Amino acid sequence: MSTPHTALPGTGQRIAAEALGTFLVVLVAAGTLVLSDDVVAAALAYGLAHAAAVAALGRVSAHLNPAATVGSAVAGRTAWRDAGMLIGTQVVAGVLAGLVLFALLHGYEGFDAEGNMGQNSFADLGNGYAAWAALLLEVLVTFLFVLVVLAVFDERREDRDLAPLWTGLALVALALLAIRFTGASLNPARSIGPALFAGGDAILQQWVFILGPLLGGLLAGLAHPFVLGRSGAPVPGSGLRLPARRSASDTGSGTGSGSADGAAATTQQWDQERPIIQDGWQWDPVAQEWKPADPQWTTPQANPTQQNPWPDTSGGGDQGTQIR
Repeated sequence: MSTPHTALPGTGQRIAAEALGTFLVVLVAAGTLVLSDDVVAAALAYGLAHAAAVAALGRVSAHLNPAATVGSAVAGRTAWRDAGMLIGTQVVAGVLAGLVLFALLHGYEGFDAEGNMGQNSFADLGNGYAAWAALLLEVLVTFLFVLVVLAVFDERREDRDLAPLWTGLALVALALLAIRFTGASLNPARSIGPALFAGGDAILQQWVFILGPLLGGLLAGLAHPFVLGRSGAPVPGSGLRLPARRSASDTGSGTGSGSADGAAATTQQWDQERPIIQDGWQWDPVAQEWKPADPQWTTPQANPTQQNPWPDTSGGGDQGTQIR
């Protein structure tokens, strides 16, 4: 039986998985729009590429979309520190995909990339669709897409192996709706990469395709726990929780109920900071890997709120799943 720390992906693996998956999705989504006027073909290509990438790489990490990463962090499934790393990787991979597409299209003699890179657009650069409407559309379709992603990767579901299929189908359906309006972004990395090679006017329009999907992902992250409930305790360093205001009772000063409140607050803080210990290994939620357990967490005297150590946590959740 292998030890837990050998079974979980490291940071380098997660970066590689996100980079490869996002590269695939952006290259296919933008390239299909350049080469085909068929909306159905473009939507299918976008959704199928996403489904294939998630199926192949999801065991390691397959957000593939800054909006999905924001939604996961807000929902309590991804630490914000990790979210920044993943988003940076996704954007860089999207730019590389745009560069490769730019090079491939120049295989056609006389090809002009100006406004012809499969970039997302609106108003005069698109089909005349208003900026406010384009923003609203991108918020809506991304909200629905990320909500589906969070729902089908919920660890309480027994059919999680089918999650790539459901997310791919959701992306196909929403892309069919949005392509004629904006080219269907739903993903800032998909928009930024091709736009950088499509000229200055295309770049100036990208605020809609960055802001809209990120807002949609944030709203989905808020909505998912509210609608479906939480599958477990939030990952440390995630969510949108504000720090509580300290008072005299928080420090244990005073008498009566104030002291009781202070003890309850101390116990709650201990429960939140308590790590996952298994077979002498301790899960590090920041580094996303197993490390030798710190002795301070394995002695009863370490807990200032009780005489006995905490209950066994060796049956903790699936820490290797990046979208749950």
